[in-house]
Amino acid sequence: MVADNINKDQGQISDTEAWFDSLVSNIRYDQVLLENEILEEEKKKIYDALIKGDQDFMHNYARQSSSAFYITKMVETYFKELVKSKSKPNKIALELSNSKILVWAEITEDDDSMEDVLILAEAKINSFFSKYGFHISSTIVEKSDGLEIPKHYKNVAIS
Repeated sequence: MVADNINKDQGQISDTEAWFDSLVSNIRYDQVLLENEILEEEKKKIYDALIKGDQDFMHNYARQSSSAFYITKMVETYFKELVKSKSKPNKIALELSNSKILVWAEITEDDDSMEDVLILAEAKINSFFSKYGFHISSTIVEKSDGLEIPKHYKNVAIS
């Protein structure tokens, strides 16, 4: 407390104070934009929900935002793991939902090393992201199985 007062006397502010000053400043800026009806529509919806106390909207918005954040991070991490291996499956497709990623991978017959890479990538992703309620599940087929990528998956071009 004494150190805080000394820092203030010397014109220095703490990281916490700077963060709150910035937050309040940004909210005040948004207030001016909102009052002048020039605030972007997405932010306007959020502020309207906050002002009205619409908890359903806010919780749904938070869920959608966290899902988008974590699913994006999972996909990035998954492909970084595959790139590290310097090998690739013949085909790979994903199906994304709010809390999981389904992977459909086709590999060459008896390509145990590629299969191990895919399984290990899944394990690493699940090991880290499961604590947040997100997971990945892989289906690995061999080319000789002759199975097409299911329609609800999105093919990922690999080169």
